[in-house]
Amino acid sequence: MPIDECFDAPADAVERALPATSDAAPADTRAEALLRRADAACRRVGVDRDSVRAVVRIAVLRMAHRYGPFGDDRHAYHNEEHALGLLERTLPALLAAAPLDTADREALVLFCACHDLRQRECGPAVGPIGADEAASIAETARLLAAQGLNDRRLHLALRFAIAGSTFANGTEDAEKGALVHRLGAWLDGSKPCWRDDADAVNAERLARIAADLDTGSIGAPYAEFAAQAAALAVELQYRAGRPLDSRAAAAACLQFLGEGQRHYVDALHRFASAEGRAAFGERRDANARRCAKTARDLAERFPVAPADAHAVLAAFAAITAAP
Repeated sequence: MPIDECFDAPADAVERALPATSDAAPADTRAEALLRRADAACRRVGVDRDSVRAVVRIAVLRMAHRYGPFGDDRHAYHNEEHALGLLERTLPALLAAAPLDTADREALVLFCACHDLRQRECGPAVGPIGADEAASIAETARLLAAQGLNDRRLHLALRFAIAGSTFANGTEDAEKGALVHRLGAWLDGSKPCWRDDADAVNAERLARIAADLDTGSIGAPYAEFAAQAAALAVELQYRAGRPLDSRAAAAACLQFLGEGQRHYVDALHRFASAEGRAAFGERRDANARRCAKTARDLAERFPVAPADAHAVLAAFAAITAAP
């Protein structure tokens, strides 16, 4: 991984329409509400620097325009609510268990807002870094620069953290979980002197915490964890072009929400940091037991896939809502 090299991903229509330095108040009251939430979330975790909050605000707004209510490519999971959920719930939960200094908190609020900025990239991966993550790194760097945030330590932290969030579903790395677990070893091979760079070492440490934030729903109350899994299941069908009223979508949702979630919790998910384990470990273990039961209940309810995915999603909601 080139530590200081810029990733090449040009601005898209949304980035051009919502420039990083724009101070104009949005005309849409829904957008105003999103920005108020972003500001409040930053302040709740002690991040008050105007330039940092400005990046968070514009990143959330761009997500809403690309993949949320203001665009025509609506994603059920990777949208502005995912970013805000990390900012409003997951990051405060982590900080309650493992307090961090101001610089770390600033890096993590920026990660929450920016790590999924791009979800439709078709270019090649950059080594083991996904194309979406590489494009998100590039856009984040432009956002930081536009707000005068040129500190190399912060840039490296976000570069490592977003790269480390690559989760290689559908590739030979799918069974290895998030890239962050292999990031250090990969750097050892591609840039052996990286451990002599204090900023890079700090970035790798923060990338581990960020990875646990990104998967922090695993330590949420089970109904919340399940609701996010259901949203991701719906998004996967959308991305695959499978209508929810098809048997193919029903079969895919049944697998993903049943054995897929059990396998994710039991085999794929690993905490990358002591901070993540301290914040989310106890509830994660309880959720693992619930996932196993949910998988059994779904299998009993649907020996074969029903005619559409709506039946699977309704059953999953009912099963996971039970105390």
